[in-house]
Amino acid sequence: MVVYDENEQQINTAPVNSFGYLKVNVFTAGRALPVCNAQIMVYRSLEERQQDLLAVLQTDCSGEAEMISLPAPLKANSLRPNEPGPAGSLGDNAYNIYYVRIMAANFITRDRMPVQIFPGIRSDLAVDLQVPSYIG
Repeated sequence: MVVYDENEQQINTAPVNSFGYLKVNVFTAGRALPVCNAQIMVYRSLEERQQDLLAVLQTDCSGEAEMISLPAPLKANSLRPNEPGPAGSLGDNAYNIYYVRIMAANFITRDRMPVQIFPGIRSDLAVDLQVPSYIG
């Protein structure tokens, strides 16, 4: 995040490398076909009542969503082996955990998919959506 003061001078409010990146691709048929217009939601908590929605994205017709940046621990913390803390926390952890929900028309929704975000690193999430099977 970049902030400017009253003299339009850049002020860095976040430490260097305190953000990681997430790129989501959505497919079907064993990753053979892209899913167009899938809705992607990125949030912090697994608990329904306390979900902190951070981003809502949509895939293009190649199944790709735009890359987003998410808060990550300081890079120095990621060099020390340690257990991750609460989802999305900014404590002394190697990475932050976020959760992804993907919905698309005529596909089964995928929910609560964890993704690890490391400082300064791009995390790729490729998701294969399934078509519901009907027994009739």
